[in-house]
Amino acid sequence: MNHGEVRLLKGETRMNDIIGIVWFKDEPAYRRALEIFTDSKNMPATFEDWKALVGRQLEEIRRVGNIALRADFDPGTFINWCNSRGFQANSQARTAFAEHVVLEHRKTGEGTVIE
Repeated sequence: MNHGEVRLLKGETRMNDIIGIVWFKDEPAYRRALEIFTDSKNMPATFEDWKALVGRQLEEIRRVGNIALRADFDPGTFINWCNSRGFQANSQARTAFAEHVVLEHRKTGEGTVIE
């Protein structure tokens, strides 16, 4: 399950952790993301499939007592973020981007919690 949204390996998260999830607002945004990602073959084929995957991940996040935070995907912002940090646009970058959003949330309190 490495789609860059969530990593929920046994023992990796603690209760009350904040977990960042790369968030695609709609089908066009998801299609654009698949064009950008170097590992898009590892992503769910459609936006609907991605939503179903994230729905299952959210259930697990909540079940263990954690909070999900949205890391909104914007193609230009993501590419610039990757370039400025030496990432290719792949799962490693998506995970790091989501973690970056969580760190910013911890500093500022800003961000969108997924209900």
